[in-house]
Amino acid sequence: MVFCAYCGKSFTRKEHLERHIPSHTNVKPHRCSACQLSFARRDLLQRHHSTYHEARDPMEPLPGGVPTVAGRTPIACLNCAQAKTGCDKRVPCARCADKNLECQARFARRSSKAAMRAAQATAAINNNHNHTHNQVTLPPQASPTPAATVNPAFMDVDQNTVKQDLPTKSLTSSPDHNSNIMTIDPRIQQHDSPIKKSSPANSQMSTDDFPSPHPRIEGLDEFLQLGNDFIPQEPNYQDMLVWSEYPLDLDMYTNNMPLTHADVPMPTFTELSDISSNSEHMSSSRGSIHTRSTSIMSSGDFDTGIKPVDMTLSTPTDAMIPEFEVVIAAEAAWPLARCNPPIYSGTCPRTAIIHLESLEKKSRHEGTWNSLEQYLEQVDWDAADLASVIPMTSRTRDKMLAITQTFLHKALEIHRGGVHGQNKISSPRLLSFLVLPPSKILEYFLRSYVRNLSFFYSLVSAGCVDPNEMLQNNQAAALLVLLMIAQGASAVPTAEARALSAGLIETCRISLFDLIEKDIEMSADPTALRCALLFTLLGAWSGDKWLMDIAMGQRGMYLSMLKHAGMFESQPSMIPSFNSSTNAELQWRSWLHRESQNRLVYNFVLVDQELSLFHDTAPMLSTNELCAPLPGPELLWMCANADQWMAAVQSFYGCTANVNPQLLTTPSLTPSLYDLFQDFLHDNLSRRQGSLSPHQLRLLLHPLQSWLCHVRQMLSCFSDVMSTRRPANKPVTKESFVSRLNEVQGLLQKWYELTISYYKANPTCPITKTNLVLYHLISLNAVTNFPEIERLARREGFDGSYWELSLRHKRCIYQREEAIFHCGQVYRLLRSMPRDRRPSWWSAGVYRATLILWTDSMSRLDPNFQKRDESGSPVAIDQVTPEDPSVIAYLWNGDGVPVLTQPNGTSASLEKPGDVLEYAVKTLENGVSTRLSDGIRRKLVALGNNWSSDILTGGPTSVPTSTSLC
Repeated sequence: MVFCAYCGKSFTRKEHLERHIPSHTNVKPHRCSACQLSFARRDLLQRHHSTYHEARDPMEPLPGGVPTVAGRTPIACLNCAQAKTGCDKRVPCARCADKNLECQARFARRSSKAAMRAAQATAAINNNHNHTHNQVTLPPQASPTPAATVNPAFMDVDQNTVKQDLPTKSLTSSPDHNSNIMTIDPRIQQHDSPIKKSSPANSQMSTDDFPSPHPRIEGLDEFLQLGNDFIPQEPNYQDMLVWSEYPLDLDMYTNNMPLTHADVPMPTFTELSDISSNSEHMSSSRGSIHTRSTSIMSSGDFDTGIKPVDMTLSTPTDAMIPEFEVVIAAEAAWPLARCNPPIYSGTCPRTAIIHLESLEKKSRHEGTWNSLEQYLEQVDWDAADLASVIPMTSRTRDKMLAITQTFLHKALEIHRGGVHGQNKISSPRLLSFLVLPPSKILEYFLRSYVRNLSFFYSLVSAGCVDPNEMLQNNQAAALLVLLMIAQGASAVPTAEARALSAGLIETCRISLFDLIEKDIEMSADPTALRCALLFTLLGAWSGDKWLMDIAMGQRGMYLSMLKHAGMFESQPSMIPSFNSSTNAELQWRSWLHRESQNRLVYNFVLVDQELSLFHDTAPMLSTNELCAPLPGPELLWMCANADQWMAAVQSFYGCTANVNPQLLTTPSLTPSLYDLFQDFLHDNLSRRQGSLSPHQLRLLLHPLQSWLCHVRQMLSCFSDVMSTRRPANKPVTKESFVSRLNEVQGLLQKWYELTISYYKANPTCPITKTNLVLYHLISLNAVTNFPEIERLARREGFDGSYWELSLRHKRCIYQREEAIFHCGQVYRLLRSMPRDRRPSWWSAGVYRATLILWTDSMSRLDPNFQKRDESGSPVAIDQVTPEDPSVIAYLWNGDGVPVLTQPNGTSASLEKPGDVLEYAVKTLENGVSTRLSDGIRRKLVALGNNWSSDILTGGPTSVPTSTSLC
């Protein structure tokens, strides 16, 4: 028994399920070669052909090679029937051909009604031929009779495009033929050739179903002609891709594999030089029928071809993954890393349709995922990674394929429908069967998901992902599996994985929003909220402008959904009490449900803290509303069954049947973040059981960052420049905020001491290293003004004088030594992490540290800059730890010269801005290439090119300089 993944209907045979699936997917792969209409099922095509195109010898084979004999319906051949296996009913069939067997066709004992009608129509034609022997001419503009008219509603044709006044053609029958030609519908005309049928005049498909580079084929005038408005045209991909610069298909490799489904026609791609006047009848994803403000993808002035981008700072081209030009052009509109002149949404090219169509095109080649298989062969497998995912069964993969195909087609309908002004895609040429990577690649992506999100609270019970079980649940669970795959694929540095990730993110975004919109109760569903969390992470760090904007915009909506679902509220104690009547299984299930919700809530808190830090905004969540209990120990969460969980609870909390349950309900054992932060402020952390976990320490950074952001925003409202010296005549209000700033810095130092004590006991903990990077980035916000630094980098309000540059430096960097120290520690900690175990935002952290050091080095180009005597020994700020004596001497006394260490061991000076940028680009090159890191690399290179020595002047004194910035 097999079941439909969409409606759950059961079937006894797999062939029946395959025949049923297209009714959900809107895929109509079976096309009539006579009139180009498409059908979801092959028997519907046969019935259509028998009804409207059977004016021929009944022995003539139907399209697709299926013969009929005297109006009888073909069935499985003798060999396939004996083997009880599927047969394509061709002669010979595919199975007999593969096994080199003699194929013996069989036919049904009873004739089908369509075949009988065809035989009767043929007899009538022969009778008419014997009596008239004249031409059969179609009168011009004759209206078809109701019995002979093809109703477009039953076929894959837009009814609005069917015209009544179409040019007609007189056909002359030859007396040598067995029968004359009879036209049933004035829009459908039959050619006398029994094998090859005609194609539309503007079609780029040759008669052998292979793409043709020519707009027309010689000899087509003798075939039937159909108007361009009758056949839904293919999208004009020439507007989207520049094939002269990238002379391949949409794939970035030269493996031309045949289609998995040969009966699904592919859109053709014509060279730009071959586009003639007939192309203006073709629809495009960027058609001129809509305005820029409503388009899914605007043409603008951007070249949308795929080509490697030339990096000018000695960046090898082989380190870059080929990228769409529209994606690169849209990087100027990112909500972060805004160091170059920006563009805004109204003028930014649309990229969503690019990602969807890229995934669709890649799915048409069986060899698409070969490079991923080669990449997996080079991966060092970890035993823990191998055990984190249950192997996927073939049935699970088939179900995932069907669900993904539905989600993808829904997304394509929305984007293409918005472009064409239609609600549905009317042409099967715009759709294709989806081909996902092999199961072992999907399992690797799931393992990568578990590994990459280890910086957050684990949401996978027992630490093991079981896609087979998850896909048996509702639609939200299927979305979650696809988002997990997208997360894992985003960390793989290949073009195919990048295309898969971006396509799945956009596909799942639309389906998730649609799911919640149709069923408002899903807004409180934990699985749907897990999907929302994962999409927010993926979109925010995707490197795609529109996904980043949508993720940042919908973050507030998802947090409101959590709040309205009551997940922020306080709860009873999470510690169970055991007695003789306790049901361990029920206790464990109840604890799992509540624990998973609490972990989801505080993962959203961690994401809120990350996004607000890198976008220079205040966190959206306030500390006093976070009253939900903090997640429990990982030891309990990783238990696979109730017995293990009960033993772990008793060992961790000391719970036994003889212990008073009231002693176990003390709030100190299950605090909320609000409670924990209160204890942190009042030095009451010692009453907590054991030391704080790395995740709890990271959560404490959320209120500290929120406090610091508030103080910095208030201080920025004062007109004068922030300075470390505070004369007595300053306003009292500013002094109060300065004292609050000092308090926040003192609390950050207190947090650092707690974290360092844990780090010394666990030096290999990756979560603690991530926490320290976030600490240094937050501390940089206390001694610098990063939005002002980016405004200087964009030269906003900058007149090009050294005097203005010196003044802007004071507004950007308040305490130079501390800023340089924190930047060096960000470099050190990120470079100490394994390349594949870094957080998603690591390149954004490198960017912030780089821009601060670049701003400081720019100010030192001023000959009048007050430079401290830096003749001491060099201090490698990206190599030494904060406890190193040289760092302490530099921070307190200014002794030593700060330098950066290149990968080859040489030192890079902080005196030249070009050296700082080059160091950052090389650091990004040494990490795993992602769309975000590649975009930041391009931004830093563009920054170096935008600033040159000739834009700086001496102001009133006009001091010339020949210093090079790059």
